Amino acid sequence: MKVTDDSSPLCPVARALTCVGDSWTLLILRDAMQGARRFDEFQRGLGIASSMLTRRLERMVSNELLEKRCYQRHPPRYEYHLTAKGHDLAPVILTLYRWGEQHLPIEADGFRLVDRRTQGPVEPILYDRCHDRPLSPGDVCLAPGPDANPAVHARVERMRNAFERGDFPDSQPAAARADCRAAMAASDSINE
Repeated sequence: MKVTDDSSPLCPVARALTCVGDSWTLLILRDAMQGARRFDEFQRGLGIASSMLTRRLERMVSNELLEKRCYQRHPPRYEYHLTAKGHDLAPVILTLYRWGEQHLPIEADGFRLVDRRTQGPVEPILYDRCHDRPLSPGDVCLAPGPDANPAVHARVERMRNAFERGDFPDSQPAAARADCRAAMAASDSINE
């Protein structure tokens, strides 16, 4: 998928998707986080064609999500290790796991996400360190940055209108909307 709107280069989500925006990449990352290192481990675990896996691994190495390390010289054989950049996608994988469990349940109980130490169930959440609280979509809004172009301003305005209509779930809608309006107004005055 090629994203071409005017705000794409400025949008962190669009930039991230150019790096990890297909299911094979995320599944390879999942398997790497679960200990897979070698080509045959990824291929066996995913059932992916070798040509497809080769292309994905090469792209992931060039995007610095994985690091290729030689483990045998004759003939040359390589392992793929997560980089810090790849490791930082763990919350995305955990959040997708939770979303899949919640919205796409099946009767079979093949996997459970548990705490490594206690073996008790865990439920990943999005957490705001700045305000020391769980974060939901209704808690955030977009504000244009100093380099915002007209497409960014239009996107921010669209979100502002959706927020005003109440399109975002929020436990404290009036207070949150007021906070969001104040943040966007402050940002607008900085950018003028």
